[in-house]
Amino acid sequence: MTPAQESHIHQLIDNLRSRLLIMGVKAQQALTDACIAMKAHDLPRASAVLDAESDIDDLENEIDESSLNILIRTQPVARDLRFIMSTVRMVQDIERIGDEAVVIAERAMLADHAIPDSVASDLETLMTRASSMLATSLDAFRDGDSKTALAVSRSDDETSQLMVAIIQKLMEDVRHRTTDPWDAMHIVLVARALDRICRRAENIAEHTYFMVEGISLKHRKVI
Repeated sequence: MTPAQESHIHQLIDNLRSRLLIMGVKAQQALTDACIAMKAHDLPRASAVLDAESDIDDLENEIDESSLNILIRTQPVARDLRFIMSTVRMVQDIERIGDEAVVIAERAMLADHAIPDSVASDLETLMTRASSMLATSLDAFRDGDSKTALAVSRSDDETSQLMVAIIQKLMEDVRHRTTDPWDAMHIVLVARALDRICRRAENIAEHTYFMVEGISLKHRKVI
């Protein structure tokens, strides 16, 4: 491969990396806005999350097409090939995070009352954790930081424990008639969406680790 060809491949890959990071930022913003909308019952902000979904979907299509073109035209090897493979996988996780943000925004629009005090703290913690894990995994990808990616991929089960705690408290509230079942259902769906976002953030971290180190963390308990 000539220096000119290598330079061309790297330009294509740099552009692909930039587009993926833009998509990640949009998903982050969607999550932030959806959580604010849910806490403040901010209907205009929730509506904006729904309107912005198409931007994330358009970027997914664009990145998929660019990845395929690079594979066909340049036949990358080694780290460049791992980058393309990781991008193809990662873009699906980011798109799904955008979808989960829409779920949260929709719940914000449909819920009739404020978040019950019994679960407000746990839900806030779960929102913060999901946002932090997503931001950290995207930063690890941007910086090629396998150590941070590994740390995110090893995240414990705190998110699932929080989700279970929220559901249990809501069941008690409904049983004691201090929370309307309709509102409880929406909060359960929000908690599940946040838990899934955390799992997607872990996936992004795993893809980043593979991209940098060439080692798959899939199904590995210890490394």
